Amino acid sequence: MMRFKALSWMAAATLAVLTAPAGAAMILKMNLGQLTDRADAIFRGEVLSVEPGKIAIGGGTLPTVTYRLRVDEAFKGQFESKQNGSPEVQITMLGTFKATARSGSQTRLSSSLPEVPKLRVGESYVLFTTAPGASGLRSPVGMGQGSFRIFAGANKTELAVNELNNRGLFEGTGPARRAAQASEGPVSYTQLATAILAELNQ
Repeated sequence: MMRFKALSWMAAATLAVLTAPAGAAMILKMNLGQLTDRADAIFRGEVLSVEPGKIAIGGGTLPTVTYRLRVDEAFKGQFESKQNGSPEVQITMLGTFKATARSGSQTRLSSSLPEVPKLRVGESYVLFTTAPGASGLRSPVGMGQGSFRIFAGANKTELAVNELNNRGLFEGTGPARRAAQASEGPVSYTQLATAILAELNQ
């Protein structure tokens, strides 16, 4: 019985990946230009809430996590403004979460699928997201490659880094390569924003 349940879970998980937005299932190493081209939306936002849920796929159910973010800076895509005038966006991904020991507002995801980015309430991110698929699921392009955490560096300079430590982000040619010379490690948010705009305007 346990083996049957495990096989059923993996079958449903595989189906979920196949029906997820284009680009979510195939995880390729991408530079900034490729992330920009493949993204349906690019924005900087603060995570306002995290809610668990479920989705029915293949005769079974899989756990999901829905993030609600306030959009503080929009680079690409359309965003719905709420009554207070601040645009917001919801992103539903496969996975589960639980509070960490240090703070009930912080979250940690776990999944048998390729690891999805970990977003925490109250923190800011630059996200390159796919368009919602038929199931309503969406994700950062290239999973952790398309999720940049914003944090304060030296002299309170805002820095941005994705879950690959920006490895390969500025490889290749074009505006992204000219915008930064570092091949790995955090870059300033201003530098990242400038490079994104350069890619969009070329």
